[in-house]
Amino acid sequence: MGAKILIVDDEEDILDLVDLSLTADGFDVITARSGPEALEKVKEEMPDLILLDISMPDMDGYEVMRRLKGDRRTSSIPIIMLTAASDKRDKVRSFSAGADDYVVKPFDADELTARIEAVLSRTRTIRYINPLISTMGDWSVEELGSSLETAVKIQRNLLPKEPPKLEGIQFGNILESSRTVSGDFYDYIPLDQYRVGIAIADIRGKGLPASLLMVMVRTILRLVSRELDSPGDVLKKINDMLQTDTDPEFFATMIYGILDTRSLTFRYANGGHCSPIRANEQSKNVGFLREGGLILGVFDFALFEDVEVELEEGDLLFFYTDGVTETESPNGDIYGEERLAGFVRDHLSLSADDLCRAIRDELYEFSGTYQRADDMTIVAIKITD
Repeated sequence: MGAKILIVDDEEDILDLVDLSLTADGFDVITARSGPEALEKVKEEMPDLILLDISMPDMDGYEVMRRLKGDRRTSSIPIIMLTAASDKRDKVRSFSAGADDYVVKPFDADELTARIEAVLSRTRTIRYINPLISTMGDWSVEELGSSLETAVKIQRNLLPKEPPKLEGIQFGNILESSRTVSGDFYDYIPLDQYRVGIAIADIRGKGLPASLLMVMVRTILRLVSRELDSPGDVLKKINDMLQTDTDPEFFATMIYGILDTRSLTFRYANGGHCSPIRANEQSKNVGFLREGGLILGVFDFALFEDVEVELEEGDLLFFYTDGVTETESPNGDIYGEERLAGFVRDHLSLSADDLCRAIRDELYEFSGTYQRADDMTIVAIKITD
């Protein structure tokens, strides 16, 4: 479903015309025929954008906008004035009151859609933040801070409490956020007594919007990974759900695979994520698994192929987000893939968990700071015997 648009106008024919036009363009349209009705609809629906007429009985558009902008739960919702009032003074008053654009009736349907898209492109995060803001009520700064701390705890609780315990296989993992909440995640999903699903993902962006989408992606993954045996099919399902329900500016990269302890194989699919490293402690061979597909959530035609890796004693599979390779030094150098591969080669004798910690410390030293510019997640799997 597209962005949710509230049309406020007391003229029935205008409501029907705009509703028909925007629905055909893929928007989710709701309508109100008066100012008071509009205020009620906003509270119930929390639209992504409002098309607001000026001249209406009982309460004009200026008063509606004044009340919306005066309520911090609704003050960030963008408003486009859609009105027959073409006087310059009306335009100046509208923009001064907080309108994001001004369209004069009669209007061209294509132009109206273009203006809506232009305003939404500047305010996309509202789609994800509005539901959260609507639950905040009149919280104080102290209460909001406390609630964000609760959100952090909830998000951390979504991460695995501990890695799987499988004979002859070591697991290591680290997730560190650049902000209070993270858009990265990793997961271990028990499928049966022999197989475990392993995922690492990076949601575009940082902070609250990315973390909300992270919860959505992780929830979908948990559902579909138990229904579908092909990692490629799992990514396809996640991609299709995201592509339908989110905006293109918000997308994810992910690797999802199934580790089978009977066949000692790892079958995986890559949705636009950083190429994992495969190495062997005995041979010292280190290389990247370059097979991969498109990012998740943007292209409805995206397909994802399964790749199977046969494992043996001493093998290491190393997964990471771009917060690792894009770490910058004080002089602007990027850590990069090759430096990462070299570090892995030099520390193959470490356990999976110790290797993750060693790389974290290496990045601190390389960047010269403990303050991260991007979320960083690492997952390592090592075959010991």
